[in-house]
Amino acid sequence: MTTSFDFTNPLVNGIHARPAAEIEIRAKRYSCQITLMNKTKGTQADAKSVLSLVGADVVMGDDCLLVFEGADEQAACEAIKSFIDRDFASCDEPLEVIEADVNQPLPVALVKAEPDLVRGTIVSPGIGRGRPVVCSKIDLHQLAIDVQLQSGSNVESVLAKALFTLCQQLEQEIVETESKSSHEEITILKAHLQIAGDSLFSESLVKFSTQGNPIHAIAKASDELKVPLLKSQSNYMRERALDIDDLCARLAGIVLGKPLQQPIVLSENSVVIADNLTPSEFLALDKQLLKGLVLAEAGQTSHTVILARSFGVPVLTAVEGVNAFAHGTDTLVVDASYGCLIREPNEKVDKFYLLEQRKQAAKTSILTPFATSQGQSKDGKRMALFANIAMGMEAGSAFGRGAEGIGLFRTEMLFMDQEQAPDEDEQFEVYREVIEAAAGKSVIIRTLDIGGDKPLPYLELPEEENPFLGYRAVRMYPQYQAMVETQLRALLKASRYGQVDIMIPMISCMEEVEWISQLCQQCQAQLQAEGTEVGQWRLGIMVEVPSARYLIEKVAGLIDFISIGSNDLTQYFMACDRGNRQVSSLYDSFHPGFIAFLRDIARAAKSAGLELGICGEMASDKRALPLLLAMGFDEISMSAPSIIPLRAELAKVDFDACGKLLDEVCAQGTADQVKACIEHFWQQQEKPEILSESLVIRCDANDKAGVIKQLTDNLEVQGRTEKADAVEQAIWEREAIFATSLGFGVAVPHCKSDAVSHNSISIAQLEKPIIWNEAEGEAVSAVIMLTISSRDEEGTHMSIFSKLARKLMHRDFREALMNPAASSGETIALLKGILYEQVA
Repeated sequence: MTTSFDFTNPLVNGIHARPAAEIEIRAKRYSCQITLMNKTKGTQADAKSVLSLVGADVVMGDDCLLVFEGADEQAACEAIKSFIDRDFASCDEPLEVIEADVNQPLPVALVKAEPDLVRGTIVSPGIGRGRPVVCSKIDLHQLAIDVQLQSGSNVESVLAKALFTLCQQLEQEIVETESKSSHEEITILKAHLQIAGDSLFSESLVKFSTQGNPIHAIAKASDELKVPLLKSQSNYMRERALDIDDLCARLAGIVLGKPLQQPIVLSENSVVIADNLTPSEFLALDKQLLKGLVLAEAGQTSHTVILARSFGVPVLTAVEGVNAFAHGTDTLVVDASYGCLIREPNEKVDKFYLLEQRKQAAKTSILTPFATSQGQSKDGKRMALFANIAMGMEAGSAFGRGAEGIGLFRTEMLFMDQEQAPDEDEQFEVYREVIEAAAGKSVIIRTLDIGGDKPLPYLELPEEENPFLGYRAVRMYPQYQAMVETQLRALLKASRYGQVDIMIPMISCMEEVEWISQLCQQCQAQLQAEGTEVGQWRLGIMVEVPSARYLIEKVAGLIDFISIGSNDLTQYFMACDRGNRQVSSLYDSFHPGFIAFLRDIARAAKSAGLELGICGEMASDKRALPLLLAMGFDEISMSAPSIIPLRAELAKVDFDACGKLLDEVCAQGTADQVKACIEHFWQQQEKPEILSESLVIRCDANDKAGVIKQLTDNLEVQGRTEKADAVEQAIWEREAIFATSLGFGVAVPHCKSDAVSHNSISIAQLEKPIIWNEAEGEAVSAVIMLTISSRDEEGTHMSIFSKLARKLMHRDFREALMNPAASSGETIALLKGILYEQVA
């Protein structure tokens, strides 16, 4: 007898290692045989093997059947069906994909520089320059022929020992990486450890060990394990084959007693060219000298590409004939902004990239003051910007990116992927690291938020019909009180290095707050009785459950702060599972009812004298920024890269105007109406004058292309367009119709374009005259560029153009305009005197 159920795979990346591990963890709790059948493709897998599940090639939308056969099949079916129905969709997330058109036109200024180039596909953005370094690929089959191994050894035993060593190495690398490197690197190393420890991996090695050569066995096993991946319809799944290559190459190296390929040594700034690089090979490269990668086979979701993005290394792929193109070349430019590879750049190409660097530096410079400033509105209303982190080692980077504090340290990572909970000393060291990195800044550490939707194997938590509404977070603390006390003691011990804010998740009733407050006091008393110093600490709660709103005034004497978890609070308020595609459209934090509820919570917190914060997606959403400021939030917490740009946006808004916006959106009927109000608000905040001193540049260009590029680049720097190259293209399209030199040494290039955010008049004060109209040999000494948004319906474009043309007939105006001693302010005043009343 068998039991089964059907489901359609909801995961955009398919069932790869991470979601497969979630199925495997649950399947291994039961003795019955559990088989996953991919009905769409006719494949099947052992649900207790990550590799087998991955090999079933289950992509998004595939129809699947899980079959249970054995003594406990009914219990297994019910538990895993509950997981698939309610939680499976949220156990993975889409990977970052670079939206780049492989046929996008190159910037006009670059085309006119006549570079020697080939096109490629952007998979990691940026621009790099260096000497080409070409890498060869390891062929395990050829290696099996070439190497002479000592006879007499039992091949199966040799492979088992090598596999054990490989797993040990990966475990050690994970431990070392957790203290010094990126989240992406740790995630990939853990995925590799899952594959190396999978029964299917070892079984495949044993299968081919009878042929007498361990290297041959590894090569054959690699081929067999990659077959279902390479046949997949999913790019993501096909790219996982490289992880098999990586592990098998490492395993062969262990058998031989040395790495198969010495690490690539870079002695100068370099561009590495390869069919592909394994994650291990990439991590071995000197990142200070690695300026770019050109890979033949890598895709958007390759683990190597994910690592490259985390290190800021530009990567191109699908570059036709790259080896021949790079042969004999001293210098390559990897342009992963516009998708091209350039060899031996000429002087004009060098000038183009110098201007690109200048543009990026100017954009960074504008944001630089916001890297160290405090978050506040234009009229001085304070709201701090904190960072979310998941591991202790992220704290230093977060503060380096402008965080004013840590608003959410998710401690679950300390407890996951281990055979038992971390002890007090292990936790203490991590918390101390974060507190010391904060150097007096606020640190909010959330206690363990675990439960049915985020299981810990060693806790053996029961499967639940609805884990999101079930036995999780603070609700399970009494049963696991010893583990909770260990965490609280570690936090309190760490408080002697700086104040610790302890935040309790999933609070829904008064009794929970009273119980956890008493437990904190007990832990403090125990530590002090043991002679351990305890510093300053505060207690707070997460408001994720709507009922918590009505506890705020009652628990104010027991807590010091609250932090709203906007993701969970939204889904509970709207009674919809955000991972359920059938109702996910209801999940919208900009529903006017939810915003009004949020305002109500904020008012209660302020009335009770509690510090108020928010984390979750809403905290980093620019649209929510004026609403949160108006509600009186003391801090908002987000991923570190969002902090500086959002602080710059906060400085643009007026507190009173935000209050009016809040009243307006709460009176709306739909989320779309709310968003329309917010969009109009930002348009009003960001409506710069058409004439500004920031649009006057001293231009060192020696040709027309350089002038137009510098002017359009400045528009991007000043936030008047998001794509300078699109405005540049629009200007040149107008120039193709007729040259815009109006005589008397002045040119007025102009366009009306969707790429223009704000109407602008830009002025280039040239260091020397340049040829503008090549057909006539006409030179200009001053350039006035007019860029108008396509949304402008007031005739601004032609009105200004005609007024300028008429005024240029007057010698005194031209002389004043071209006066090299004139300041930016004087130039703007000159133009305003003629145009202001008509343009305003």
